Amino acid sequence: AWAGLPSWARDEAPAPGPRALCHGDLHLGQLVRGPDGRWLLIDVDDLGVGDPAWDLARPAAWFACGLLSPQEWTRFLDAYRDAGGPAVPADGADPWSTLDVPARALTVQTAALVIVKAVAADRPLDEVEQALVDACARMSGVEVGPPELAPDTTK
Repeated sequence: AWAGLPSWARDEAPAPGPRALCHGDLHLGQLVRGPDGRWLLIDVDDLGVGDPAWDLARPAAWFACGLLSPQEWTRFLDAYRDAGGPAVPADGADPWSTLDVPARALTVQTAALVIVKAVAADRPLDEVEQALVDACARMSGVEVGPPELAPDTTK
């Protein structure tokens, strides 16, 4: 899997595309409506300069995992483009040329975290957590059955 990543994702070459101001932990919970009705971006303690595609990794991953409907994803992506968001082509071209690697990476990272939490709590994965694990299996092309989260040898 590592060898299949582009060289920039392995930190062996500069990342393609523009560098821009990035939130660093963007997800839909970071957007709130102000008293005047405008959307505000909160929790900016990870703000920095980087590849803006990583700010869209979580919503893109949620869409790819089936956690965001096509309508919600399209509405989000259209609003991002309309606001001048730099991570994806403004002309409506396919966004996955820039979002694929960040979305896949975030999916794998999040799936690993939810498995660790489920094992620690000695509980099965919930529906959302299972969707993340299933997406990882689809990405790898591996057929999987129900995961053994807490085998006797790890308790």
